[in-house]
Amino acid sequence: MPATKGLLENQDVTLKITDGIWFLENLQDIEKISTSSTIKMEQNAIIHCRKGRLLLEVGGDKQIKVHAGQLLLVPAEKLFHPMMVSTDVDASSLIISDNMLRTILGPQIGIWNRAIYMQETFVIDGERWTNVLRDHSLAIFQGGDLRLGHELTMSFLRTLLLIVCEQLLSQESALADVDASTDRDKVLFNQFLNLVEHEQHKRRQVSYYAEKLYITPKYLSTICSRVSGKSPMRWITDSVMEQCYSLLKTTNLSVKEISNQMGFPNPSFFGQYFRDEAGMTPLEYRTGKRK
Repeated sequence: MPATKGLLENQDVTLKITDGIWFLENLQDIEKISTSSTIKMEQNAIIHCRKGRLLLEVGGDKQIKVHAGQLLLVPAEKLFHPMMVSTDVDASSLIISDNMLRTILGPQIGIWNRAIYMQETFVIDGERWTNVLRDHSLAIFQGGDLRLGHELTMSFLRTLLLIVCEQLLSQESALADVDASTDRDKVLFNQFLNLVEHEQHKRRQVSYYAEKLYITPKYLSTICSRVSGKSPMRWITDSVMEQCYSLLKTTNLSVKEISNQMGFPNPSFFGQYFRDEAGMTPLEYRTGKRK
């Protein structure tokens, strides 16, 4: 099994718009970029399905259907695996680095993060506005050299991303209307997620992360419940499993090596942990023998 490949290693098949932003005209370009059928996204991707339909696995365990007129949003560091692509599919992709996404969206980045990471909204409707926006961009950018080309590009991309955020807002759960969390809750929650993301051995007790935030485990549990509706242990477990999925699908490490890298006491414990969460053994997941 090939090692993890960077999404944009082969830049010959992409159009670089500016630093941190690329455009792929065809879905097949993604296949050219990675030697593995499972790709670990190093940047954020917005995939527009103009025709046909797609069935993809995102994050290692979530099957997502995308129909013509819809957009698939894939956040950075997520596994991305095309499972079924119709013969008539026509899709393009906008690839955006985390830094550029934050720069363009500014304070509205919270809308993206909340929808993608908390509510796991990966598909939005774009049928009413994507073609209009595409025609508008062609009329502007195919007219030759533009003295304000960079400014126009950034303005256009901000418009695109704000429309995406508007669509995400329209799909938000009714839970958002009864959000009882404070600004401090949200700050601490984001700090907790950041700690989990960057911890080498993520499978830690809640008390470990609470201590790093200088709060009690009970208070951390309260914050997570208020902001996300999920316990801190659920967030920890989900992050551990996503890393397991990634190592199993994008590396040739043995199960024992993955167990050691993830900080499990032994492969047997790792196998039982994985089976309890995924409903199958690590080898069954790696070979695609889903139950």
